[in-house]
Amino acid sequence: MLESIHRFIEDIPVHNNSPKVSLRSAYQSKAKQALKLALPIIGGQLGQVMMGFFDTVQIGGLGHEYIAGSGFANNLFWMTNLLGIGITFAVSTLVSEAYGENHPWKAIGIYRSGVKVALTVSVIFTLVMLAVMKYIHLFGQDESVNLIALRFLKIMIFSTVFVFLFSASKQLLDGMGRTKIGMYITLGGLALNVFLNWVLIYGNLGFPRMEIEGTAIATTVSRVLMTLAFLLIIWRDKRIGELRRQFLASAEKNKNYVRPILRIGIPAGLQFFWEVAAFGAAQIMSGWLGIIDEAAHQIAIGLASITFMVLTGISAAGNILTGYSYGAKDREGIRISGNTIFMMTLAIEMIFVIIFLSLHQFLPTLYTDNEEVLSIASSMLIFAALFQISDGLQASAAGALRGMQDVKTPSVIAFIAYWVVMVPLCYFLAFKTGLGLKGIWIGFIIGLTAAAIALLLRFRIMVDKIEFEEV
Repeated sequence: MLESIHRFIEDIPVHNNSPKVSLRSAYQSKAKQALKLALPIIGGQLGQVMMGFFDTVQIGGLGHEYIAGSGFANNLFWMTNLLGIGITFAVSTLVSEAYGENHPWKAIGIYRSGVKVALTVSVIFTLVMLAVMKYIHLFGQDESVNLIALRFLKIMIFSTVFVFLFSASKQLLDGMGRTKIGMYITLGGLALNVFLNWVLIYGNLGFPRMEIEGTAIATTVSRVLMTLAFLLIIWRDKRIGELRRQFLASAEKNKNYVRPILRIGIPAGLQFFWEVAAFGAAQIMSGWLGIIDEAAHQIAIGLASITFMVLTGISAAGNILTGYSYGAKDREGIRISGNTIFMMTLAIEMIFVIIFLSLHQFLPTLYTDNEEVLSIASSMLIFAALFQISDGLQASAAGALRGMQDVKTPSVIAFIAYWVVMVPLCYFLAFKTGLGLKGIWIGFIIGLTAAAIALLLRFRIMVDKIEFEEV
């Protein structure tokens, strides 16, 4: 049995009630585990968001309206699908808990159910995406932006099922602590995506010039191959093969984990959806201000999303660590895991604050040379610097709570912070006070701060009151 447990479990969580171990060494141990898990996840998350970055940069040569159109299209795609993708995040939570219980073979049953869920929701959200495309004019964007977005989405929609399967497969390996695999596959996909963009957008190497359709084809092909790589590794991997044999020999070989996945995944998915949809709504509002403002907003929010993906890596590590401690019924391990993740978040976010403040005029020039767009985008990066800490802390707190299977209340907190506080404020400040795009970004700061405070307080309360239950 011990040979089937992944190496990261050899670093047994430190229990603070041991007289031989100081509180300081307990935090040091957790920090090492967190970094071991988080760094590859961060690499993979950066690879994901850098696909969008390079798509925008490489399509930017066609004009600022293409920046706005591709940004709007990507926004609609993720707004539509993120609820379903968030459901698959329950796989890593349940897998890490199974390892904490010293029953790692349960990961096979969890993953099989996760694949069923992924395939089902991919069909549902493909149909939703078709409806969104049909009624795209209801979002009130400039007609040129709508046309560009539709050219992009008509191809991208074919990648939907692969996005869901990719997420479920990555969550299995992340939950096992094998986070490097996802990083390597994602970075390989990024390199392929950049190359195919270069070939297809502008017609290099004898290929026809395909413009926005070239970007969509490049991203779709990359996603398909990344998913197939994950599936091949899971099928051929010796450690997973051993877990598969143990699972088939167990009394639970016919157990269905769909219900636990949905019980955790739907509220967790809603939490992701409320946040991303709120930012998507803000991007739609930026389009009401004009194409120039929308392009500038897309540049600034694209850069901010890069730093956010780093923090989602930290959040995922927190999810795994607290999930492991939850499975082991180690209350103090949960507390130390969460606090360690929060301290790491603060340290990393301070670095991002400095980067945005010092390079706010340079970074937008990577996208465009339009002076009006550059001026607005550079000023928005000042606001991006101001919400870094709040954004990071709300993400890491949500991850820690998800590892404890506390997802319903955080989902309500997210809805209130983003849709009761942030979105109305963005609209009011942008259109009723004359602040324009600045008003939208001030709304971001207030909404994210409210979410961070509420989720951190929730974590503190739940560590003391959590009741350990079998899944």
